[in-house]
Amino acid sequence: MSNHPITRKHPRSRHNGDWNVLWPVWALCTILLGFGIFVIVRQYREDLPQKSDIPVVALGEGQNLHLDPRNLSSPQLHLFEASASGKKVKFMVQRAPDQIVHVAVASCRACNKNRNSHYAKNGEMICGKCEEAMDFESKERQARANHCALVEIPHSESDHDVAVLVRDVFAEAAKLSQ
Repeated sequence: MSNHPITRKHPRSRHNGDWNVLWPVWALCTILLGFGIFVIVRQYREDLPQKSDIPVVALGEGQNLHLDPRNLSSPQLHLFEASASGKKVKFMVQRAPDQIVHVAVASCRACNKNRNSHYAKNGEMICGKCEEAMDFESKERQARANHCALVEIPHSESDHDVAVLVRDVFAEAAKLSQ
């Protein structure tokens, strides 16, 4: 120990206590970071598939669909899911305003790769990629150019029964994949 009166003072940095002078920079960085997170989360939520406002009725393994046509009111849309050999395909049944019953794969030819993002809203099938309503396509009627079209499934119709065979559903779905 030394009783020497000269002591060495540690030089104090003049920037040590001045961090709070830069609060506007920190606030701006925090706001920009928060905005960036908001944009990313919003974009992620937009890319999520939309939920249909119509429930999907799952048919049993290999089960054909038989509906009473009196239960089909225009323009009510009915969604079904057929399954066979571990594969599943969604299809829809709808009575048009002209009283014709349409049965179609719940996907379009152009955007079939995005079929899991398609959804039903307000009685229409909406393409999850294009965000537009899909039209019916059949041998007699072609869909509009550059527009998503639902591919019709052959079905039988009588006064008391609308029948859709699972093999026809899977045959039309296989054509979409090609």
